Amino acid sequence: MLRHVGQTDATVWVETDRACEVQILGCAAETFEVEGHHFAIVCIDGLEPDRQYPYDVHLDGERAWPPPDDPFPQPQIKLIPPGRSVRLAFGSCRTSAPLRAPYTWRGLWHPKGRGVDALRAFGARMLNQPSSLWPDALLMLGDQLYADDVPDDIKEQVSDREVHADGPVEVLEDFEEYCIGYRDAWTEPMVRWILSTLPTSTIFDDHEINDRWNISAQWLAEKRQTSWYETRITGGLMAYWIFQHLGNLTPAELAANETFQEIRRTRDGSAALRQMAKDAESDEGRSRFSYCRDFGDTRLLVVDSRTGRQLQPGQRQMVTDDEWDWVTSRVDGDYRHLILASSLPVLMPYGIHDIEGWAEAVADGAWGQRMCDLGEQVRMKGHLDHWAVFQRSFRDMETLVIDSAQGRRGTPPQSIVLLGGDVHHCWVTEVQLPDEDTSTSPTAVWQVVCSGLRKDLQLGERLLQVLGHTRVAAAAGRVLARSAGLSAPRLRWREATALHFRNQIGTLEIAGDEVGVRLEEVSGAVRKQRLTTVVEHKLR
Repeated sequence: MLRHVGQTDATVWVETDRACEVQILGCAAETFEVEGHHFAIVCIDGLEPDRQYPYDVHLDGERAWPPPDDPFPQPQIKLIPPGRSVRLAFGSCRTSAPLRAPYTWRGLWHPKGRGVDALRAFGARMLNQPSSLWPDALLMLGDQLYADDVPDDIKEQVSDREVHADGPVEVLEDFEEYCIGYRDAWTEPMVRWILSTLPTSTIFDDHEINDRWNISAQWLAEKRQTSWYETRITGGLMAYWIFQHLGNLTPAELAANETFQEIRRTRDGSAALRQMAKDAESDEGRSRFSYCRDFGDTRLLVVDSRTGRQLQPGQRQMVTDDEWDWVTSRVDGDYRHLILASSLPVLMPYGIHDIEGWAEAVADGAWGQRMCDLGEQVRMKGHLDHWAVFQRSFRDMETLVIDSAQGRRGTPPQSIVLLGGDVHHCWVTEVQLPDEDTSTSPTAVWQVVCSGLRKDLQLGERLLQVLGHTRVAAAAGRVLARSAGLSAPRLRWREATALHFRNQIGTLEIAGDEVGVRLEEVSGAVRKQRLTTVVEHKLR
C-alpha cells in the first residue's frame, strides 16, 4: 500500500509471510513481527517532485510485487509539489461482503447484498483513463471494515477458533481475526492495485470495533464488565495502528514515534502494541490518532472522533484536551486551502443536530435528575454520537472554523472544506460565518458528506435518513433544544444539493483559488458497473 506522499518523500506499507528485508526504489526496511505476522514500512526519500516513479517490491532481493502476470499497470509514486492542482478522492463505509447486488431479480432485498463496490468501479474507470486524470490521493473516512458484521468467507476462516466461549458471535474477536478481516477487505485485485498506486490516508470509525463504540459511559461500563471486550478492543486497536495509522505518519513522524521506534529496536512489536492499545482505551484516552498532511498548497487535517472520547457526564468531549491542542496547532500554517476531515460529519441536519444536543443536555440534568436516564437511553438507542452530542467539542470545532476564516490563526485560507462520512448518503452543505465575520472574511466554507463506498441501505433505513433532513424534524429539534436551554450555533448552514443514496465516491478538486466537488453513484450489474455523477458543485 502506497501511504504517505510528500514533496520529496513517500512511504510504502507491506505485509509479508515471514521476516525479511523489503526493498523499494533503492530504500530498504527490515520487517517487524506482531503475534506471528510480519510488517514493514519503507521510507523513500530524495525523490524529485516533477517525476513519476514506477516501483517494484523486492523481498530479500527477490521481486515479489507486482507478480509477472499482473494485468494492472505498474504501481507508481507521483509527488504533489506546491502550487499544483490537487484531486482528492474520498469516501467511507466499505464492507467486504460477497459481490451481490442489494436486490434480487424480483426486487426483494438480498440479506447479504451491499451493492456494487464504488471503489472497485472507480478503479475500473482509472484503467481506461490517462494517469493524468487519476486522483492524486485517496482519503478513506472510516469503517474500512465491518468487524461487527463480517462476511461469510471470514466466518469460514475463523470457524474453528474459539476466543471466548461466551463472546458475541459473527464478529472479529482478537488481533488474529482482525488481520484476516483487513486482508479480506484489501486484497480484492482491483482494490489492491488502487491502494498500491494512490497514496491513501485513513481514519477509523465505530464499525471497526462496534456500531456503538464509545457512544456513552453507560455503554462502555457494560462492555468492560464482560469477559471478552478487553480482548476485542485491544486486538482492534493493535490492528488499526498497524494496518491504518502507521501509514498516516510522515517519515519524520515515524522517526519520532516512540512505539514505532521501540518496535524497530526489538523487532517484535507484540508487547509494545498491546500496551499502546490499553493506553488508548483507558479513561484518560492516552492516544493521538489525528494527523495532518500537506498536498501542495492544501492542508488536510484529519481528526480522530472516536478513540479519545471523554464520556463522563457533564464533561463529554469528542477528543482529549491534549489532542485538541495538537489539532489547533496544525491549523496554524502557510497554506491556501484547509480540509478538516473526520469520520463523523460536523454539521448534521438541524433536526438531528438539535436532538443530539438536547439528548446530551437532558442526560446532564437539563430536565432534572429524574430524566437523566432518558437522555442517555435516547443517545444509545438512537445511535446519537455525532459532534452535536458532544457540545463542548462541537463549539470548539465551530470556533476553530470561524477563527481560521477570520484570520485569527494566521492568514485565512481561500476555502475551508469539512469532510465527513458515516451516515450512508451524500450531500453538500453551504456554511455561513456569523454576520459580524461574513463581510470581512475571504474564506468560503463548505461541508461535503460522502458515505458509503459499499453499504447500500434498505428502503426503511433511507426513509429514516430523509426524515432527519425535513423541516418537521428541524422544528421538533428546535423546540427540544430550547427546552433544554441550548443556545443556537454560531455557524449557520443550508443544504445546497439533494440527498443521494446508493454506493458512492467523491472527488474534491482544487486548482489555484478554485474548488469544486463531484459525487458519483455506482449502478449497474457487478461486472458492468458504471459511475454516474449525481452532484457537481463549485465551492469557490
